[in-house]
Amino acid sequence: MEKTSMMLLFDLDGTLTCSHPGILLCVQRALEEMGKPLPPQEEMRRFVGPPLGDSFRLLAGLSETECEEAVRRYRVHYEKEGALMNAPYEGIIPMLHRLRQEGLCLGVATSKPSRFTGRILDHFALTDLFDGVFCGDEDLHPLTKGQIIEKAMEAMGTMPSQTLMVGDTLFDARGAREAGVPFVGVLYGYGTRAEMEQEGATVFARSVAELQDALLEMAK
Repeated sequence: MEKTSMMLLFDLDGTLTCSHPGILLCVQRALEEMGKPLPPQEEMRRFVGPPLGDSFRLLAGLSETECEEAVRRYRVHYEKEGALMNAPYEGIIPMLHRLRQEGLCLGVATSKPSRFTGRILDHFALTDLFDGVFCGDEDLHPLTKGQIIEKAMEAMGTMPSQTLMVGDTLFDARGAREAGVPFVGVLYGYGTRAEMEQEGATVFARSVAELQDALLEMAK
């Protein structure tokens, strides 16, 4: 299939897949094992999206050393039980097929470590729908979303004007702004419109159907 020069990059958690059950379970496991109190329930969902080390520090008040241990424990549980407590949002797979039929280049840009990202994409038969998968580093301080987007552009040979980021949190919107690429915020994920607007987002989709329409229009 001949590709156009336009590349669409998708965040994973909260954009392509509904992933909070597994993530929050493993956050809870890690904190309980360390004898640390859980953040209030309304704060827990904020663990979905940002780098884990940052979330354990900001939301659970852990020290740098404790964050390292919490991330280690989280990943043990995520490997065993959390990664596949997850599913693509309804309509995502047909949308990706449609975008590929239109000749668009598709990629994943996520802060999730590559070993988990690959496992999830393989399990849900998503891997072959993407031309590239770009992740943060495996350590406590992964690449920022802006750096991941820049890595994707370098690998795929696109300019910022030929690249579009799709995500659900302020981190995705900020990354797009830092990399100088257009952004579409989805409102069915884990972030809020207000947070994304503070990072310069102006285009939003309330559903997968709206997202497909917006992407097809913007890629013309």
